[in-house]
Amino acid sequence: MNERVKVFTYSSGTGSTVIETSLEEHINEWLEHTDGEVVRVTQSESERRGTAHLTVCIWYRAAG
Repeated sequence: MNERVKVFTYSSGTGSTVIETSLEEHINEWLEHTDGEVVRVTQSESERRGTAHLTVCIWYRAAG
């Protein structure tokens, strides 16, 4: 099996939304330039020292 994972992390102030970030643009750009098939996507959120953290993991099966 040729599965890999790509991790994207975003830190913001408490109360910010993902819509206000460029995280979606970064993920879409990466997907556009990556060969393979997306297998699974997960997301987690946490707060540390008054800062919100969002992590998106994309598991994919590499082409070839």
